Amino acid sequence: MNYFKDCQCIEDVKTLYKKLCFKFHPDVSTEPNASEIMKEINSQYDKAFKRLKNVFRNKEGKIYEDSKPVSEAPENFRNIISKLIVLDGLKIELIGRWIWVSGNTKEHKEVLKSLKSLKFRWCKNKGEWSWHRLEDSTVSKGKYTLNEIRDKYGFTIYNKEKGNEHKQIEQAAS
Repeated sequence: MNYFKDCQCIEDVKTLYKKLCFKFHPDVSTEPNASEIMKEINSQYDKAFKRLKNVFRNKEGKIYEDSKPVSEAPENFRNIISKLIVLDGLKIELIGRWIWVSGNTKEHKEVLKSLKSLKFRWCKNKGEWSWHRLEDSTVSKGKYTLNEIRDKYGFTIYNKEKGNEHKQIEQAAS
């Protein structure tokens, strides 16, 4: 099965990867062949990432190719998602090119802090943890609310309640 064949941009690849991890990651799945399926998903994700790493969707939903080189490697996103999907009570959001985490972060503060090596950081103005590629840093100094950022870039939210699977609870087109 080619999981990523219909992906048109890197946001599509990452959103689909999260969904597949929530279903097949061996740490959360009850599927009998979860490890083998996840290996195949990871391999396909790496190929799709390399193919679409510079292709994005703007706020109007149009696909475009960014001329700036991308420093993010496929394993950056994979490592973050693998660590987050096993933590209860988190809300994980993909907003444009950024990952935002809120919810029960106090219980998981040490794990989130350990993700700093992947450039995960606490954003005091937003009250959430975030991760992004180095080249996606902003000079706005936090003056935009998360709702304004969601409106501009689109978003997908996943929520994991204690003992339950991750569920996509909202999605807005970019």
